[in-house]
Amino acid sequence: VRYLVLYDPATHEIGLSHVTGDRAAGRDFELWVIEGQRPPASLGVIPVGASVQLPVQDALRAKLNSGAVFAISLEPEGGSPTGQPTGPVVAAGDLRPI
Repeated sequence: VRYLVLYDPATHEIGLSHVTGDRAAGRDFELWVIEGQRPPASLGVIPVGASVQLPVQDALRAKLNSGAVFAISLEPEGGSPTGQPTGPVVAAGDLRPI
């Protein structure tokens, strides 16, 4: 699975462009931010579509700094039932300023 993920601090939105990979029937991709050794924090279920926008809630904005990691997991439809990733991580990448 590949996504191009961009965070715009001016609008507090994450833009995701789907590049490759499909989700299985009855499953959703969920976007996570991982800051250091802290537990992953969900940024939400990724809606189906080639390009989508996700708003970033105030509490999660501070986690989106240089050195954080984005990860995408494959979860049950509707997202993780536990608040933490339950399915396999299918994509990950460092968060860097551009």
